[in-house]
Amino acid sequence: MKEFDLGRWTLVGPGAVGLYYGGRIACPSRKLSVLARSDAAALEAHGIRIAMVDPRTSETVESIQATLDHVTRDAKTMGPTDCVIIAAKSTVNEQLIDSLKSIVEPGHTVLLCLQNGMGNAEFFAKHFPENPILSGLCFVCVNRTAPGYVENYHPGRVEIGSLQDRWPQAAQTVVDVFNHSGIVTTHAEKLDSALWRKLCWNVPFNGLAIAAGGITTDVILSNPALVERARKLMEEVREAATLAGHRISDKFIDGQFSVTEKMGAYKPSSLIDYLAQRPVELESIWGEPLRRGQVLGANMSELEKLYQELKALL
Repeated sequence: MKEFDLGRWTLVGPGAVGLYYGGRIACPSRKLSVLARSDAAALEAHGIRIAMVDPRTSETVESIQATLDHVTRDAKTMGPTDCVIIAAKSTVNEQLIDSLKSIVEPGHTVLLCLQNGMGNAEFFAKHFPENPILSGLCFVCVNRTAPGYVENYHPGRVEIGSLQDRWPQAAQTVVDVFNHSGIVTTHAEKLDSALWRKLCWNVPFNGLAIAAGGITTDVILSNPALVERARKLMEEVREAATLAGHRISDKFIDGQFSVTEKMGAYKPSSLIDYLAQRPVELESIWGEPLRRGQVLGANMSELEKLYQELKALL
């Protein structure tokens, strides 16, 4: 089985998720370069800065600063990398391909997608068919509050798997890197199963935060009608997952509400993008799961309704 030596890493998309995980894994023995635009100056001057924040008190309990090997606005100035973290929003995937071709070595570079929703790994596989394609599901509360600076309110965990479960060794190698960096990470041996589980949270909470008027998760949980709607959306996602051969337990569904309670007045990433008038990942989070569920014969009426509401707003 092929071994993967991942000493050179490159981050594409230094938003909240990319900065947080990139900053956690960067170390003297693991070089991290960043392809940046608006954050470039701050990253060059200070590296990546992370504040671990207690959501109950808003106090910073730990500060992390990561030194970067190279920061650039132009991918053509970067050499090939061992692993590239793709953490940009899926709405710009098409625009990333030319930049990625400058840093992805065919047959060698591992592509790790830290993006919401479904269909992202398949998209990159079309352009880089010789390379291992991984997806990471990040169960985390983190916001970018200034250039090169992120606040983490709940460390959570990460699940990493490979497209069609074809690259288990590459996935396990990245899992090991994350765990050694203090990030609780597991290998998702069945990636599609993990993707459906993640959607149990993303579909209702990202979606209702926007559709219900630009509200935080605590406001959703305080409204019985929205809680009922969130549960219906989760049940539809679960039905589609079941028809695809992936079981999601009652305990997992209930756990989505209990973990959300701990987040406090949290703004999901899609809400942040919506309020900032940036593109929202409509298709990868809501459209693609809806279409897959309908093909499988699942009742997706509540998701269809939410998808149309969001489509009218975005």
